[in-house]
Amino acid sequence: MAKRYLETIKSKEALRRILDQVGTIGDEEYLPTHLCKNRVTTRPVFAKYSNPPFVCSAMDGYATSFAKTLEADLMNPLALDLNNDAFAVNTGDPLPKGTDSVIMVEEVERADEKIIIRKPAYLWQHVRMIGEDIVEGDMLLPANQKIRTLDVGMLLSAGITHVYVRRKPTIFIIPTGKELVDIYKEPVQGTEPRGLIDFNSYLLANVAEEMGFNSYRSQIAINKDELSSILNDASLKYDVIIVNAGSSAGSEDFTEAVISELGRVIFHGVSMMPGKPTIFGMVHGKPVFGIPGYPVSAVTSFKKFIEPLCEHLTMAPLAREHVSCIMPYKVPSRIGIEEILRVNLMEKGGKFYAFPLPRGASIFSSLARADGLITIPENIEGYEEDEEITCELLRGKDDIGNSTHIIGSHDLSLEILRDMMKRKFPDRDLISTHVGSLSGIMAFQRGVTDLCTTHVLDEHEKMYNIPVVKKYVPNRPWLLVHIAKRTQGLLVREGNPKLITGISDMVRDDVTFVNRQVGSGTRILFDLLLKEKGIDRGSIRGYDREESSHTAVAVLVREAVADTGIAINAVARIFSLGFIPLAEEDYDLLVTKEFAETERFKRLLDLIRSEEFKDRLKEVGGYNTGDTGKIKYVNG
Repeated sequence: MAKRYLETIKSKEALRRILDQVGTIGDEEYLPTHLCKNRVTTRPVFAKYSNPPFVCSAMDGYATSFAKTLEADLMNPLALDLNNDAFAVNTGDPLPKGTDSVIMVEEVERADEKIIIRKPAYLWQHVRMIGEDIVEGDMLLPANQKIRTLDVGMLLSAGITHVYVRRKPTIFIIPTGKELVDIYKEPVQGTEPRGLIDFNSYLLANVAEEMGFNSYRSQIAINKDELSSILNDASLKYDVIIVNAGSSAGSEDFTEAVISELGRVIFHGVSMMPGKPTIFGMVHGKPVFGIPGYPVSAVTSFKKFIEPLCEHLTMAPLAREHVSCIMPYKVPSRIGIEEILRVNLMEKGGKFYAFPLPRGASIFSSLARADGLITIPENIEGYEEDEEITCELLRGKDDIGNSTHIIGSHDLSLEILRDMMKRKFPDRDLISTHVGSLSGIMAFQRGVTDLCTTHVLDEHEKMYNIPVVKKYVPNRPWLLVHIAKRTQGLLVREGNPKLITGISDMVRDDVTFVNRQVGSGTRILFDLLLKEKGIDRGSIRGYDREESSHTAVAVLVREAVADTGIAINAVARIFSLGFIPLAEEDYDLLVTKEFAETERFKRLLDLIRSEEFKDRLKEVGGYNTGDTGKIKYVNG
């Protein structure tokens, strides 16, 4: 199916056309999440549901089993029977039983009740996995945290309808899509909602109010007629109308057609990423925008066009704060497309370093957790390592400067430490960026960070962390603080239906595996165990399927997306999974000697050594805290 964009124009030209068309005008409570903007939490908030809550299609197309497509090539096209071998799906639809990949509608030919393909699919092609965005049980906010606008959307997307907090011009937003459910009107029953939770419209309403609008939202429009009726009425009552989702080119994307029938479309398509499918038109003299359904795309489009429109309407510039920052490693991008990155910022030595967060348009939590936004212009192919760039702040400089940053391996203990930090020191924060042990050590060696969490087993000395840090950080003075011992092992569903007993079962044809990312200590351990057993990595189904946290692996196993995966015992307990222990490891904190002399580190070390921290680890389970807080090694 061809894209129905009228044209693709640059963002500056799009904004010019918009402004040319529009004139100017002038104590603890348990509250609904969408009313909590700018309120402060009194308790930590944990995700109730994963997002998405089921395996779903990332594209409009046809769901199938990749194994059925392996014989397809350009010279030997393959026919698949509809509703038998392949099933029509739209973006966000659950994958039909027995399918594991999606072929884009543009890549097939229809022939009666068959589709013709000319290349094979691959496992999980164009598929969004359970918990791709947010994993059930993740701590979304600690206590004493001011709830920002983006946090509201993140909480709702994770099923959080209420939050404990301390007491304390017009725009109309129309959510669209039959796959959406309103969590307030259709309460979720059981372990998952029946569809995708509509949080975009609440999120965008809050963004608009920050800008200066009075915001309103409609019911979910599930078809073209409903959208047309709602939009027609809204254009007679409100200054600006937003249609969320339906701006792309799927079979149920009808925003452009409705605007054209009621008024006229000025443009459809902007050369930026995310946010390309943005539509702008006029209906009854009122500006109407069609913005993408993926939340990151929606917010990006909103900030790019609605924010300056608000300035234009009210003649009141909005405060924006920018900082100069350094990109710690190379970040590529496509030339010809303006790309907007979400980043975490770390201040060190008077400089800010920008660490890009996941870039997918559907990964909303990366936007909610971001400190700022960086734009890669359309005429360059990304940024080089150590390049100095400008970042638009989403948090204040003081908030960023008052945060202690840890780069390296993921563990639940870091979430506990963050909550304890915010409880004891409300003006401080503890931010962790999960890049894996080795990548964290490399950043530490380059002087980018003073703190790195690691759990790397040396193959020859059979010792954790000390040998590898001595190897890669030979000249910089450092010390190693022990956080806890933890057990790594294989997660299996309750009852162990595949009767998995150990590493040797990974090569079975009926067993699928989910891995951790390259460079993580867990991945290194798994590879060493495979080597000891003489097992070829290529013989393991799912070896190349990577996740960046233990909780993400646990959710995929629990939901039967994979039969097993390697993770720590603590997440097995949290997610009621079976656990087959493989090894006990040391999870340690690498610290520069210079930073070890600061009050910041002393506060952190006091928390690590506290009985509260040890008790909370024991409550989670799977940890040995006998040596917690001890300094294991001093170098230099």
